[in-house]
Amino acid sequence: MTISPPSKVKSSPGSIVRVLASGVDSLVLSIDVYWHKKGFLNYLEERKAEAQLKGKEVQGAIKDKDNEIIWPFTVKPHGSRGYEWILSSKEYTLLVGNWHAPKTKPSIIAEIRSETLWLHGVEQAVKHLFHIVKSTGATFRFMKLSRVDLCMDLLLPEKIWNQDILGFKVTRATRASQYYTHNSLEGISIGKGSIQARIYDKELEIKQQSKKFWLFDIWGISKAPQGHKIIRVEFQLRREVIKELGLDTSDDLFEKMGDLWAYCTEKWLKFQTRPGKHHTQRKTLAWWETIQQSFRGDHEANPLIRTKSLRIDMDQHISQIMGNLVSLQALRREGSKDAKEENISIYTMINGFIDEAQVRGMDLWDLDEAVKIRSAKFHHHSVLKEATRSGENKVCRD
Repeated sequence: MTISPPSKVKSSPGSIVRVLASGVDSLVLSIDVYWHKKGFLNYLEERKAEAQLKGKEVQGAIKDKDNEIIWPFTVKPHGSRGYEWILSSKEYTLLVGNWHAPKTKPSIIAEIRSETLWLHGVEQAVKHLFHIVKSTGATFRFMKLSRVDLCMDLLLPEKIWNQDILGFKVTRATRASQYYTHNSLEGISIGKGSIQARIYDKELEIKQQSKKFWLFDIWGISKAPQGHKIIRVEFQLRREVIKELGLDTSDDLFEKMGDLWAYCTEKWLKFQTRPGKHHTQRKTLAWWETIQQSFRGDHEANPLIRTKSLRIDMDQHISQIMGNLVSLQALRREGSKDAKEENISIYTMINGFIDEAQVRGMDLWDLDEAVKIRSAKFHHHSVLKEATRSGENKVCRD
């Protein structure tokens, strides 16, 4: 199977649909490497042993040739799916196998997280990953695509987004379903296996689940205008179909991303008029034509995401802390007559927390280590070194 070139990327004049953003929302890569020296794997073994001893994840870091930390991460006390080590941060998750030369399974399964892809752009996110792995002393054999999630976010009129929408689908998939919240259509799911499509209310999903409020900055709007929904069209493609369509490495993805979107929206799934009629009597609906024609490919880096994401995280934690301080002060009032007579302020509550923490010996905790471990969960690299932009990032095929 091959994929043909996409239609010319454009916005349909007078379209009832407004495209807000498009690009790659998740990327999983299979990496095979040789570790000719045992240093890095020994380091991971030591970190995991400490994590098992403490019963919780511990901090680790990868440094470059100048001894600068380029990726802080946490090491979990357990492995997964036959991989000895799980290294995780806000940017990437790496499953690392305990073998020095390539085997049947890839040496590393690497997931690049959504926020990293939108923050830096797909190419730079992949290049930084390459730089991270190379800095462990590894020699690359290949870096191949394992899973790609392509997406498009758009403003869709509510009159289109209703329970009848699934009846207009034309797809190669045999399975489709709809899901609701309080009798309001939340999303639809089409397909299972190597290709899956999800079309859903993204604004609702952000508020209820992902909390990715930084997407509103990418969209350039604060909320969906009256009479519209912010809808995400998302295709999840796994290794089997990616390879079948002629894509193998990340370079292939950069070059043929538009082709891949065209295959998904023109051949694998589309929405057409006159359900039940012969395909020669049906015509692609105008709003779906806009989706077919408006994919931009690799989205540009958006450095403002980092600031917005940190502020959102801080706001959430401040709200949680204030709630906990209020509860703690209420409990202290129940157990102390003096506390009941205090004029409550934020300083009263903080001092009350300090008193209770000292009673429990918490002031003796190694908070420096705890902060370092937690910092890995919020870290984002800000500038890629020149080495990660050079030709050394080209990875070989098998």
